[in-house]
Amino acid sequence: MQKILGLDIGTHSIKAVILWNDYKNYRIQQCYEQKVEYKESISEGVAQADAIDKLIKINQLEFDVVYAALDARHVSMRKVDFENIRKRDIPGFLENELESSSPFAIEDSILDYQIIDYSKSKSSVLAILSKKEVIKNILEIIEKEHLRVKVLDVDNLTYLNMISYLMKDNLVHQEQHTSQEKVENTLLIQSCIVIINIGHSKTTLTFMADKKILYTRIISIAGDYFNQILMKKFDLSYSDAELLKCFVGSIELDQTESGESKKNIVAAVLKESLTELSIEILRTIQSFQAKEDISIQSIYLTGGSSKIKGIYHSLENTLKIPVSNVLLKKENFIFSEDSENDFSTSENMAIYSQTIAIAMRGLPVIGVSSKINLRKGEFAQVSNYDKLIKQIFLYSGAVAAVVLCLLFSYFLRSFLYNKEINSLKNQFRKDIISMFSGEPYSLRAISSKKDWNFKNYGDEAVALVKQSMKDKKDLLEKYANEETPYVLQILNKVSQAVPKNLYFEVSEFNLRDGQLYIEAETNSPENINKIIESLAKIKDLNQVTKKSQSIKVGSDKKLTHFSIAASLSKEER
Repeated sequence: MQKILGLDIGTHSIKAVILWNDYKNYRIQQCYEQKVEYKESISEGVAQADAIDKLIKINQLEFDVVYAALDARHVSMRKVDFENIRKRDIPGFLENELESSSPFAIEDSILDYQIIDYSKSKSSVLAILSKKEVIKNILEIIEKEHLRVKVLDVDNLTYLNMISYLMKDNLVHQEQHTSQEKVENTLLIQSCIVIINIGHSKTTLTFMADKKILYTRIISIAGDYFNQILMKKFDLSYSDAELLKCFVGSIELDQTESGESKKNIVAAVLKESLTELSIEILRTIQSFQAKEDISIQSIYLTGGSSKIKGIYHSLENTLKIPVSNVLLKKENFIFSEDSENDFSTSENMAIYSQTIAIAMRGLPVIGVSSKINLRKGEFAQVSNYDKLIKQIFLYSGAVAAVVLCLLFSYFLRSFLYNKEINSLKNQFRKDIISMFSGEPYSLRAISSKKDWNFKNYGDEAVALVKQSMKDKKDLLEKYANEETPYVLQILNKVSQAVPKNLYFEVSEFNLRDGQLYIEAETNSPENINKIIESLAKIKDLNQVTKKSQSIKVGSDKKLTHFSIAASLSKEER
């Protein structure tokens, strides 16, 4: 069960609502209000921050998520129309559109928007612009160790969250009805309505039709203005004027007292001030109707200053439009039974309706809800997990460094391995070409392709080498089985007959027509006779004689060239 805290930061008081979302229905657990105490040398922001801190500590609030809203006086709202635009292009076009007409510099502001109507041909958006300094100040006021704002909306725009759950109250000005007549509530009709919030420092008018915000206006006449009038009229301090307004709390004259009674005089002053407000509201409505050509079906009145007795009847008479309380459908919302006060009453709803609307931003609102969130850019939400985030970044950085090192090592090794493989491929191919005195056709068919497969090439080369070795083995076996040629037999016998210590270098060995002719050289003339004697001992040779003898040219008389002839005792085969 998610506990949603809605905060309404006002100049008079801080209001808070705890809203439970259990996915079956919504429970308004409790509503709280803490007056902002202003002291000398203390700014408004500091006073508001102290009030928020007191409200949470005194009531020991428990919550899961916080929603808040910015005062509409600090934002610039404008409806912008586009033709033939894609949704993704809206932010860029909005910046260009507002750059020249906005009261704030775009670069010093946060821009957000909500689409009112969208089609391929024509679109309308509600643009919201607020200065970064204002957003920074409100977040500094709200956010402490125990508070982190998830969404920062605009206060009067949050009523869009509530519109799907509004009921029309036919008991319009209940303070004038004394009978206990039962009047049934009926569901809100899908038509143009106006929600008027008369607060302490301002009155906001929010025009909505078909669950869309069409127009808004802020009027500076509100509870604070009434206090200022009473201060001047009766020469009172601000706090006394506030007490007097709350004590009288009516714009209707008390018939039991004289017209000159102080109570009736105060009521008349309040009525005069309210008349000024009514006229401003009437002008706004008439201007809107003339521009948009839309009639106003009904008005919903809320805000702390709307509790002044007679205000509903006065507005109805001035505006000629039904005025109702802001009430929620009971089938969707349950108010806690443990509360000392019944917050479902119109009197309490007038105080807390906007706070509830702010909290409802966290609900899965059916149909429509506000999409404005000024927590963007440099103000994007940062949870209070600073230490955890630092540790996560630390460990993430270490992991990232390890991963980068591994990736670098992988790519380096991959590069080196690929280079080595290519070198091996080329060397292996050269060896194969050398072995076969050229590259066989089957291997050339593989190596001619780009990035040829080394495995296929190797398998084919091994197969060819094995076949070549088998062929040579078969050839050797064939020669081994055949009788040795006669000339080789004689050559072998000559080699064995000559002593090993004699230098005997044969340059020609010729066997023809039963005659053996040998040309050779030796390092001593005496060796010739020894060689002839050795050859004469061979049975196959007869009549071994020296044919010639001379000093070998260029040997510096160290080598003797000679020739020997002999006849064979066995015919040449």
